[in-house]
Amino acid sequence: MADNNFVIRILSSVVILFIFSFATYFSDLSFYLLIFSIAVLSSFEWYYLTQGSRILYVFALLLIALPNASLIYLYNLPQGKYTLVWLILTIWSIDIAAYLFGKNFGGAKICPIISPGKTWSGLLGAILAGIVCTIFGSIFLGLFSVFYSPIVGLAIATLAQLGDFTESLIKRVYDIKDSGSIIPGHGGVLDRMDSFIFTAPLIAIHVS
Repeated sequence: MADNNFVIRILSSVVILFIFSFATYFSDLSFYLLIFSIAVLSSFEWYYLTQGSRILYVFALLLIALPNASLIYLYNLPQGKYTLVWLILTIWSIDIAAYLFGKNFGGAKICPIISPGKTWSGLLGAILAGIVCTIFGSIFLGLFSVFYSPIVGLAIATLAQLGDFTESLIKRVYDIKDSGSIIPGHGGVLDRMDSFIFTAPLIAIHVS
């Protein structure tokens, strides 16, 4: 079952990458419509996830508004389109590496109360993927200094996992497994965008 789910996650990620790349390079309007759609769907899922709790509205700014605003900011930079596609590929690679390392090496859980499936071996895989992808972005796209790129890659992988834990904590509080079911193998839009909560603002600050 896990293998089948992994294949579904991969296929969904490929489709997401295609849609995002097409919207990014087709026109400004298509990109802004995509981000608007993500924000709207995320907002509906957040309302469902938190059962309409007004107390948590402020957290919606962190989990929804900030990462989407960061993606728009990156889009408008000189190398913004390349940066966005690179970021998507990096997050995708981190997700895959974390899954494969965690499944094959197992080991101690990071915080089973919040996220039962996250292991330290999975985090190691995520970090390695983040470093490799960031070095790639440094060499071929000139996004970062090659000397500092491993540090940036480490930060991206760690913050991507932190974003996942942040959403998982909210789901545990309200005893909900997924924020939605619109994306096969992933769940809802929030479940797919949680890795961008902290990484997108970081990259927006770093490459500006």
